[in-house]
Amino acid sequence: MKKFLLMLVAAMMVTTSTLAQFPDNVKEVLKKCDEKMASYNSDAGVVLDMNMKAKVSILSVNGTVKSYVKNKKFFNVMSVKMLNKPVNIEIGCDGVQKWTFKGGKGEGEKDSLIISKATEATKNTYATKMGYEKEYSNAKMKESGLYYEITFSGPKKKDISKKTTIKIAKDTYLLREFSVDDDMAGFGGNVTLTITKITKGCSDNWFKLDNNRYKNAIVVRR
Repeated sequence: MKKFLLMLVAAMMVTTSTLAQFPDNVKEVLKKCDEKMASYNSDAGVVLDMNMKAKVSILSVNGTVKSYVKNKKFFNVMSVKMLNKPVNIEIGCDGVQKWTFKGGKGEGEKDSLIISKATEATKNTYATKMGYEKEYSNAKMKESGLYYEITFSGPKKKDISKKTTIKIAKDTYLLREFSVDDDMAGFGGNVTLTITKITKGCSDNWFKLDNNRYKNAIVVRR
């Protein structure tokens, strides 16, 4: 689940820098979405509230995600239920260090906090713009109710999901849904994140590692 949460952060910064290979109607909608999302992702930061639905083989996961993003800093909180057990994951990066907290997994399982250096690759993965034209060969768009639905296929790299679908609101051109289909080690799977609220501005406190949040966790430094 962590993989898709981080992909979502990148998708929030959707860019249309070079879209020559995509159809004109797709390029036009993506360009307007890019401009609208950029107006929210200012130096003041942005907060995204989302619902998540995921399915891997026979396992279903439902929960919520809250993402705070500002430049190359981010903090993500995911609360879900897996096999009727609550699971909490928090992933943050202050530009210098990255931390991942896992907790609430069940009796006998310890909470953990992994702290590591934030490399340039880490910061770029989570907080830079994602160019769909660099990831996929094909793009098709259809109108679905209140949304433009764009499906990207033909991944250019092995580590890219075989298909990504986004929904953009017709009236505001804001990104409203992000869905990926992935092989997941041969089991197949799908993760869908639906944005329920977008808020401009967030406190810098969210991008600081607060050890008081993780008092009972086993700390591992890498």
